[in-house]
Amino acid sequence: MIRRSDLAKFDLWLIVFVVILSLIGIFTIYSAGFDAVTKINNGMFKKQIISFVIGLVLMFGIMVINFRLIEQNCFYIYIGLLFIVILTSFLAPSIRGTRAWIDFGIFSIQPSEFMKIATIVMLAKYLELRERDIQNFRELFVPAIITLVPVFFIMLQPDFGTAMIFVPILFVMLFAAGADVTHLVSVASIALIALLIPTYITHHEWLHTEAYNPLITFFKKGSGIFIVIAVLIFISVIFFAFRFIFAKKSYRRIYIPATVLSIGLVLAVILQRSLRDYQKNRILVYLNPDLDPKGAGYNVIQAKIAIGSGGFFGKGYLSGTQTQYGFLPEKTSDFVFPVIAEEWGFFGALVVILLMFGIIYQGLKIALEAKDKFSSLLAFGLSSLFLFHAIVNIGMVIGLTPVTGIPLCFVSYGGTNLMMCMIAVGILLSIKMSKSS
Repeated sequence: MIRRSDLAKFDLWLIVFVVILSLIGIFTIYSAGFDAVTKINNGMFKKQIISFVIGLVLMFGIMVINFRLIEQNCFYIYIGLLFIVILTSFLAPSIRGTRAWIDFGIFSIQPSEFMKIATIVMLAKYLELRERDIQNFRELFVPAIITLVPVFFIMLQPDFGTAMIFVPILFVMLFAAGADVTHLVSVASIALIALLIPTYITHHEWLHTEAYNPLITFFKKGSGIFIVIAVLIFISVIFFAFRFIFAKKSYRRIYIPATVLSIGLVLAVILQRSLRDYQKNRILVYLNPDLDPKGAGYNVIQAKIAIGSGGFFGKGYLSGTQTQYGFLPEKTSDFVFPVIAEEWGFFGALVVILLMFGIIYQGLKIALEAKDKFSSLLAFGLSSLFLFHAIVNIGMVIGLTPVTGIPLCFVSYGGTNLMMCMIAVGILLSIKMSKSS
């Protein structure tokens, strides 16, 4: 337990940033739920207030209990929540095509949100135990399994937005743990090759260009691509063997790029040939929302209009036309940031971004000042959780990232996400006080 004398050592700035950002979220949800014609509010802000109060209790409760209790039981927490996520994926009722919620009547819980923290804690513990060997490539497999198992079942729900957050968090924690940067870049390069080639081909097909494109022809027709893949694999195996026979690490410069290219091309071929028409349409709309302005591109187009119409100081509270007259979709949850930008302009949007940056900065500061490896990795993981939520959410409303349904932490409507964020902050506060003890 945290000693009473340590309560004066908690991070006041972190609490201030969290409370202010959460209050901005509540006021924004009230505005987004207000009908300018009927002058009636849908009442969603009341549920957010209740979630905020519960979140504060959880935050201070976790802070006082001490995060070491979570560390000691990390395996049981991880397995228990994973079991609940699996049950939810198969047995939960479908809500808008997704089996992600457990309905208790008066409230609902999304277990996958809490699974994020459980995975971060589990990764921090494992990486602490394997600190001396983390630069070996084989040591990346267990962290990958810890991360990808919940990702797999969350994808089955299907909830791509929640699932995708786990992957960049894994990379940040591996980097913070001291993993070989070459290995991390290699894995990221494989994913990049696998995604960019099908995206390029899909866009080229839509353009219906008459010009001959040897890359497209080579990739889609004939056996040339499989010959190249086979040659790359052969080179990888040969030079990997040479490294041990001749004891020269310089061979890594050959077999690592060859392996990356071969695996990336294999995955790109599989992905390209398995893409369905609606999935190709999503890719095209991401590249250019105007291709389907009344369908898949509608959300992003309306969000951009709302953000742009706010100007520098905005149209005023409860005065956003895109918000109040129903043009902006999902305005209390995924697209809450355009509501702020329309009503409070660039100034209001900047304040929200700076508050979020303040929370992330304080989290990273706690990570760097932590007195042991587990505490540091845990703080890095939780800070990156906030970071990637902000990047993806704000990125998607301005068209920089695909629309995936990621909430903006502390601001978007959603009791489970808000409570999860509060628990994460409680852990950060506990780490800070433990450092001060």
